[in-house]
Amino acid sequence: MPPAYWRGRRLQRGQRWQQAIDAYRAALPSPDDAEVQFRIGYACEKQGDLPAALAAYAEAVRDAAQAPPIRQYRLGFVADALREWEVAATAYRAAIAAGGTVSNWFYRLGRVLERLERWREAGDAYAQAIRRGGDRPAWRSRLFRTCCMTGDWGSVSAHYRRDEAVSADMAALLETPAPELTQDRVAAALAAGEKSGALPAEWWQSAYVRLFNLGRLHEAYAAKRLAVARARQQAELLAGSTRHRLDAAAACIDQADYGAALELLQPLTGGTDATAEEAREMAAGACLMQGDIAGAAALWRFTEADRLFRRLIEGKRVAIVGAANSGLEAGTEIDSADIVIRTNFLNPDTVAERAALTGARTDISYYNFAFEEKNRARILEVLRENPLKAVVLHQAGYGQASAAYAGLLPVRSNYLFRGLYGFTAYAIPRILYDVLRFRPAEVRLYNSDFFLGKDIHYQGYLKPGDYPDHDPEFVFMMSYHDILRNFLFTRRLQDLGLCSGDAVCEAVLALSPEEFLDRMTVRVGALRPASA
Repeated sequence: MPPAYWRGRRLQRGQRWQQAIDAYRAALPSPDDAEVQFRIGYACEKQGDLPAALAAYAEAVRDAAQAPPIRQYRLGFVADALREWEVAATAYRAAIAAGGTVSNWFYRLGRVLERLERWREAGDAYAQAIRRGGDRPAWRSRLFRTCCMTGDWGSVSAHYRRDEAVSADMAALLETPAPELTQDRVAAALAAGEKSGALPAEWWQSAYVRLFNLGRLHEAYAAKRLAVARARQQAELLAGSTRHRLDAAAACIDQADYGAALELLQPLTGGTDATAEEAREMAAGACLMQGDIAGAAALWRFTEADRLFRRLIEGKRVAIVGAANSGLEAGTEIDSADIVIRTNFLNPDTVAERAALTGARTDISYYNFAFEEKNRARILEVLRENPLKAVVLHQAGYGQASAAYAGLLPVRSNYLFRGLYGFTAYAIPRILYDVLRFRPAEVRLYNSDFFLGKDIHYQGYLKPGDYPDHDPEFVFMMSYHDILRNFLFTRRLQDLGLCSGDAVCEAVLALSPEEFLDRMTVRVGALRPASA
């Protein structure tokens, strides 16, 4: 290779990306142009020039038969980031065909195929990722999403049955076509599941997702209860393992067996590693859910960014303002709070227009991962013109995202409640849990109706176009987040006197779980045609 190539390699090791690019380009033409182009692509990618990286990677794989898997993968990765889905899918497939066996490559292929609405192909890719890399919850959720779109759950059933012989009654939940899945067949399957431990938690979680997305919520949550029971049984059988102790504790919290959860977690909370941190957060959540605020506070840890944030919250009256359209003129009351928190603050003009309903002030904004990632440039522009006291970002991708806000305003990542099985908090419960650790004097929730109001939350201060266009439809996301557990979690904190709500929110929280599911079944029934 020419000397310029080796100079480029030295500059690359020193992360002097532009100088490395110049050196590599000076090495062209060379005995191995593909290698030089790959290095140019990598340096351009690290420098953030993705279009140039895409062009260089494309040159590096021009002779596809000779291209190593990693070159095809980098081309796919950059095309993925640039939303060039067809290019990304072709490149990921080529990387796998060339011998790539990394499980994440199959997952990424599934994601771009999902964006292309090639549901069966996406499902096959996710299934391969799971078989090769383990049953990660996020990967499992994407596989479930493709099954909802195709209506075919047979491969999922076969995967989680693991060749176990099970009754035809139980198998029917995933293996019977939806039109033939009568109420009697579902009842028989659930009754058989109560008596048999043959199927694992993941199988019953699959049944929950399927039934939920068919609009059969009461039956879905009966399957979910079996999933939780199996999860606890599976974890307790292997409770000598740290991971299984955590899993068993999470299932205990879901079943409101907080004492058992704390007994499992206590030996794990003393360290400084990620496992100890997870155990402490889970134990704090268990304490909080049983009303032991002092116990939770003793387990919570605080970073320097947290300590700065605490000065904003401690002893203050906090209004958490959701994006639903409740119809209440609560603006004056909201603006009288010491601190006003919103989710995904991006449209100050819309907030101003709706001030009588939702208040004019915003002091702190919490952003979810996908929303912030899509709208980062716009968010930064808005915050420069409308400075807030702080922003809070999701833990996912925090390192890269937080760098964009450094120097503009205080930024930190939020803490997540651990413990409910298959639970991912929607914005308002997530914000509520995070805020409580900073000891506010009062927390009141506004414009949060758990999707039972006359309008979905896009009718508030957020806009549909602001959300990532690859977000799954509403009904699937309700099953993914577990809307019932979001409701129960928030209601539990209200029962403990840790929060209150406006009249609409309080009316929803006054519902029994059965009443909530009755009303949510009607809402899901109306949303399903729009989601299809």
